[in-house]
Amino acid sequence: MMPVATIAAGRTLHRVHGKSVDARWYGRKDASWRWDDPDGQFGVLYLGKTLVGPFAESLLRKPADRDLLWDRVEQKRAATFKTRRTLRLAKLHGPGLAWFQTTAAGVAADFDPVTNPGGYDITQRISAIVYTETAFDGIQYRSRFDTDELCIALFERADPAIDLTGENLQIDKGWVRKILKPRGFELIEF
Repeated sequence: MMPVATIAAGRTLHRVHGKSVDARWYGRKDASWRWDDPDGQFGVLYLGKTLVGPFAESLLRKPADRDLLWDRVEQKRAATFKTRRTLRLAKLHGPGLAWFQTTAAGVAADFDPVTNPGGYDITQRISAIVYTETAFDGIQYRSRFDTDELCIALFERADPAIDLTGENLQIDKGWVRKILKPRGFELIEF
């Protein structure tokens, strides 16, 4: 049996997104993100169990660059969602890696059109399998930029299972500094 992770009803989930994108945005544009459907048949909303996961996924994508510009953070917004029912997710960490015949490296690969054009092939293939072969609400995976954080790729079909409880929320500068310090990053303001 495919490993399953659950998220209880009443749980708050978090999202970080660009100012120009709705909080509730299930991208189908061009399969440009890790768990997107390569054929564009279903959309995926990227969430985290805490705000740290989506923050790291959105703004800490270049670990070698130790400076984070406050201007970049200001271009992002946070949103919160509350689960209306228990979510059932394919577990793509722990035993789920072996079940899907992949590794942590396989699900954490990054797409780059020059150096790694097939970087999302494995994850997008798995996402399509989970979507078409199960009734799961999405996938739970570890953030590639902070493996302590669990993230969710929620399928569009599960949209009725979540309520938007906060949107267009500015990300607090003090919180950002607190998150960056143990990671060795510095917040730069001009």
